[in-house]
Amino acid sequence: MAALASACVDGAADDDGGVADSGSTGGAADSSGGAPSDSSGGAPGDPTGGGGVALRPNWHEDIAPLVAVHCRSCHEPGGLAFPMESYAQTEGWANAMAVYTGAGEMPPWHAIETDECTPPLPFEHDARLSDEQKQLFQDWADQGAPEGDPALAAPIPTPPSLELADPSATMQMGGSITVDGSDGVLDRFHCVSFDPGNTEDVFVDAMQVIQGNAAILHHVLIFIDEGAESGSWPQGIDEDCGSGPGVGDAQLIGAWVPGSLPIEAPADVGIPLRAGARIVFDVHYHASVTGPESDDATGLALRWGTDAPEWVSLFALVGAPGQGDSTTGEFVIPAGERGHEEVIEWSLPRLGGAEARLWSVGHHMHKVAVDAKTSILRGGEELCLVQTPHWDYGWQRLYEFDVPVDESFALQAGDAVRIRCTFDNSLENPELAGALAEQGLDAPTDVYLGEGTLDEMCLAGIAVAVRQ
Repeated sequence: MAALASACVDGAADDDGGVADSGSTGGAADSSGGAPSDSSGGAPGDPTGGGGVALRPNWHEDIAPLVAVHCRSCHEPGGLAFPMESYAQTEGWANAMAVYTGAGEMPPWHAIETDECTPPLPFEHDARLSDEQKQLFQDWADQGAPEGDPALAAPIPTPPSLELADPSATMQMGGSITVDGSDGVLDRFHCVSFDPGNTEDVFVDAMQVIQGNAAILHHVLIFIDEGAESGSWPQGIDEDCGSGPGVGDAQLIGAWVPGSLPIEAPADVGIPLRAGARIVFDVHYHASVTGPESDDATGLALRWGTDAPEWVSLFALVGAPGQGDSTTGEFVIPAGERGHEEVIEWSLPRLGGAEARLWSVGHHMHKVAVDAKTSILRGGEELCLVQTPHWDYGWQRLYEFDVPVDESFALQAGDAVRIRCTFDNSLENPELAGALAEQGLDAPTDVYLGEGTLDEMCLAGIAVAVRQ
């Protein structure tokens, strides 16, 4: 589950899967989607700043290439945030870009090193800027965001894409689902079945959920329905199927949140998909506060091959409500409590001596959460895999190790997975305050394990490649 891609400014994604504009820094965008007015007092667009010598850094030579690599996967027309393709669209945001990049809030990247966690390997698609790159944004803003000379423009790298390259099949839901929270039920779980159309056994190495209605799509769990039971659903939809696939004996193979990059396995790793099997989405919809919304466009792209790979990928959700047992008792976060911890541990199943490599790991929680850490317990040691100490519900992802699969994290017999989640159930938590307001509440209540946005979870998603 690779996930929410890079953006340079504009805060976190909102509850509807979009991006909430941050009007506190850099001004507000005008009604046409343009940038805010510049308040620096400089002369944006003057390549020399009035001094006769081209100022550096400037847009064409220094800033545009950084924006292409680190920002434009989200900041595209029709993307998660306002476009940043040109100088005219971007220069008015220079001050905000300097603030947010300098603070490490943009581009969004939450798997960071801490005093208690140093990941064993680097992560792929690490969006973080170097100190020198952050300083370029600051210097550009300080000089009034000069444009520079277009004739001297540096080559622009191709921005990262949220679309799956070279899919073998692309499919769309066969009917429509309407979500209306007027009855007070904001969270709904509906199952959607897809026929991938493969006439022979294949091995999936990449997939991407195609987002339909961003106003209500909360997250998706992806299953293989090998017996094709879901093929009997009218228009491929089973409404109110609960937090599961709606059929028996389905295999969980991945998960998705809005803005996710395609899920791409390492080279020579695949997921078996038998001829005739179907793919089932368990879709969590969250009702819009503006009224009923419908989704008829959510879909799926898959890429596969017919040759058996050397490694088969398995996916598991560990924690609550996933695999494992609590070491901290009943899952309840008392109203007003800060720093509350829930800990779940799960002993890995025996793999019959097969070599197993963990290649991806990430977290899922809701609005009360502030931190999560996932580790391997081995021989009395705790080996930290990833920590997200500044949890942001709007920017979630799985983190893939940036090494070949046979160099990834090796699992051993007797290993256990441990996930520790930390919560702040007080009004000091701005995410919680916003969620309470959406429910018409002005004070925290006890929070329990559940699917709703005002419930909580403590989950780690892990992908493991097993050598065949």
